[in-house]
Amino acid sequence: MIEKLKQIFSGTFGADTDVMLNDQEQTKKLAAVALMVEIIAVDDEQHDAEKNMLRQILVEQFDVTQQAANALITNAEQAHEEATDFFRFTSEINEFFDADEKIDLIESFWKLAWADQHIHDLEQHVIRRLANLLHVSHKDFIAAKIRVVGV
Repeated sequence: MIEKLKQIFSGTFGADTDVMLNDQEQTKKLAAVALMVEIIAVDDEQHDAEKNMLRQILVEQFDVTQQAANALITNAEQAHEEATDFFRFTSEINEFFDADEKIDLIESFWKLAWADQHIHDLEQHVIRRLANLLHVSHKDFIAAKIRVVGV
């Protein structure tokens, strides 16, 4: 499946764009964004604020253009639809992300969940589950939430 994800992602960006990523970077970003798409989709209420927050996160944290962010979201949505579980994505993240990047990713999940100013129970459940799969401590999970939502 990861090979398919790489093919999907690499097909989006041709040699004529300014987004030339190696396979590791492609896989890393696609896995992270696919999980972000899950946070948006889990409560069956996709708000414009969540999509806008996702684009903002990609531009700021992944240093991509708006066009590249939109293409990445499209590919991640397709990968998300084809996935049967989180393991494919979390295993890639565990391989390529360091501890601080994982904490930043959890914080991004909270930003997406909070984009509509309400954290649904399902969103919190999925973020907690992903934090466990990514080996992010409960302390860091809570600290990331507090940084985004407050007390």
